[in-house]
Amino acid sequence: MILAAVLALMLTGCNLQMSGMPRYERKEEYWGGGFQDYTDYCKYYYSESKIKEFETHSKFKKVSDSDIEKIRSYFEHFEEVVKFEDYSDKYDFDDSVQIKEGDYYYIFEKADYPKYGYYDVYYVDMNQRILYFIHFNI
Repeated sequence: MILAAVLALMLTGCNLQMSGMPRYERKEEYWGGGFQDYTDYCKYYYSESKIKEFETHSKFKKVSDSDIEKIRSYFEHFEEVVKFEDYSDKYDFDDSVQIKEGDYYYIFEKADYPKYGYYDVYYVDMNQRILYFIHFNI
């Protein structure tokens, strides 16, 4: 039973295994209920000094005006699919307000999937000192 639970967490769940990720102070993690198809939403809270480490992380890019629509499109897609998850009431990211210049982001997509078929989006709100993580795959 314990082995099955560990295996399930390895196959799903929020993934902050990226090299060089700053240490967070606390977290909220919500996992979708699928074995291979799942939708995850996580929030990681940082201290003022630790959030600044995203400024120099090699994977993260500073949000410019030209990035906003691209980033927003992932959150809009996610908002549509998260409605069907048990934790949908916990989803509180407002893409119309929170995506702004000066924050940081990283998007990973699997190439052999259709658009929005498999993605991880890491969005760092520098003012709130929160890393938002969304994952979806079909």
